[in-house]
Amino acid sequence: MDSLTHALAAAIIAYSLGSPQFFPFAVIGAVIIDTDILFSLISDSHPSLYLFVHGGIAHSLAGAVVMSALAYTGITLAALAGLIDPAVLVRAGPAGFAAVLFGAFLHIAMDLPATPGIPLFAPKSDKKYALFILPGPSLFMLTVSLFFLIWLALGVVTLAEGMAAYAAILVAFLLVRFVAFLASRPALRGTMRAIPQVNPLRWLAISDSGYAWTVRDYRIGLGMTDPVNYPKYKNTSPEEVVPCLALPEVMRLRYYSYIVTAEKEGDTILFFDPLRVSGRLFYPPHFKQVRIAIGVCAPGG
Repeated sequence: MDSLTHALAAAIIAYSLGSPQFFPFAVIGAVIIDTDILFSLISDSHPSLYLFVHGGIAHSLAGAVVMSALAYTGITLAALAGLIDPAVLVRAGPAGFAAVLFGAFLHIAMDLPATPGIPLFAPKSDKKYALFILPGPSLFMLTVSLFFLIWLALGVVTLAEGMAAYAAILVAFLLVRFVAFLASRPALRGTMRAIPQVNPLRWLAISDSGYAWTVRDYRIGLGMTDPVNYPKYKNTSPEEVVPCLALPEVMRLRYYSYIVTAEKEGDTILFFDPLRVSGRLFYPPHFKQVRIAIGVCAPGG
């Protein structure tokens, strides 16, 4: 989900609970997680920091707590400096931090259904978790969120009417995707991973056949297309590739990728995600491939 949809979802829940004093805290908590997009300004140049990216460590359980603490500290300092009304903090009391934390965890919960997943237990593990119900960022919900704010600003709808309508659209959107997810399960049972597409009737089915990745398109009502095989190793072997997997550049590529193949070219090995390189999947758009000198992979290289 986009940041605007996260913010509006937190606002709707705070509003529906009749707790206006927690409204700004919950919204800030829901938005602060996505400020991790700024982390890339540093991590892009340092592969070992690959978890410090959008959808990285800030989108973990521990990251949500840290980001919430930073956000609440910022609110407190702003109040002490007179940049915001101190009464905002007084009205919320100590529960203000809990509201920020709620917004942050709501953000995590809303991102969990989407591909490519989030590292829930970072920094202990960089493994991504996803329910594979949503195809990443939703242009539809972003558009709805923008229209909602415009209508609200122009007075076309009242706050209560607008929030009710927005909540209904959000629930309907999630319900359609969930029903499509359930409808696809019988045909996709046995696949290693099923990637939802923008069209809720379409999925990309990935299977592991040992030495190759097998990829098919699946459409509800039409079935599977013929398979496309991507060999895991070309002109190389697992024994030659495995030592390279601990390199930060390769770890970053694997973190960004759905599948990774290795192809030896001269004295280098090209690691790449064939799905993203070929354009079959567009997100994440960065770090689709990396070329590593074989000597670097060797022990002591």
